[in-house]
Amino acid sequence: MVMFFLHLCQGTSQAPTSGADILLDLLSIGTPPVQNNLSMPDRLSSSQENKSSVTTLEKLSSPSSPLPTQVSYPAGATPVMDLLNGLSPNLSMPGGNGPVYPSIVAFQSNSLKIMFSFSKPPGNPQATSIQATFTNMSSNVYTDFIFQAAVPKFVQLNLDPASSSTLPASGEGSIKQCFRVTNSQHGQKPLAMRIRIAYKINKQDVTEQGQVNNFPLGL
Repeated sequence: MVMFFLHLCQGTSQAPTSGADILLDLLSIGTPPVQNNLSMPDRLSSSQENKSSVTTLEKLSSPSSPLPTQVSYPAGATPVMDLLNGLSPNLSMPGGNGPVYPSIVAFQSNSLKIMFSFSKPPGNPQATSIQATFTNMSSNVYTDFIFQAAVPKFVQLNLDPASSSTLPASGEGSIKQCFRVTNSQHGQKPLAMRIRIAYKINKQDVTEQGQVNNFPLGL
């Protein structure tokens, strides 16, 4: 079993263990604007007071394409449409804008839901821009909201400040945070991420943590 640690400014907290091979590299921690592009092992991604940090393994299976149907053509005719039979419907490809990746539920508990949406800058397949949306499903307001993340050594993480440190109750609002990841082994290793969320309910500390396992293929 592999042990991972997130070192908070106030102390040290231990994250859960995991035996997944890809997570053996989860030693590089991303940080919001105060420290960008961190690559040192076991470093903290922590942002407080409107600065939080965010930070998968499972490849989404692509529906297999149907086998092309054999069609007889008159002599001299060119079966142009046959050229389309083998195309895979993995990702939609709007003209000139590159692939479009589906949003995912990155984390969900009884009280908190985190959505990730993705975009890629033109001409840089290694880079991905991600917007995280945090929704409070409980009847209690969350204050001092902090989002932390750990990424593998081959990934660079740059985080922007979160939109707020207070998360309204009952889904009546959200916190948003944008960040960018650069996968130096794009096409060889998928993105992986361990996350930890801390907040307060009526001045009582609450911590949730998990692992993102469903990044779209191709990031």
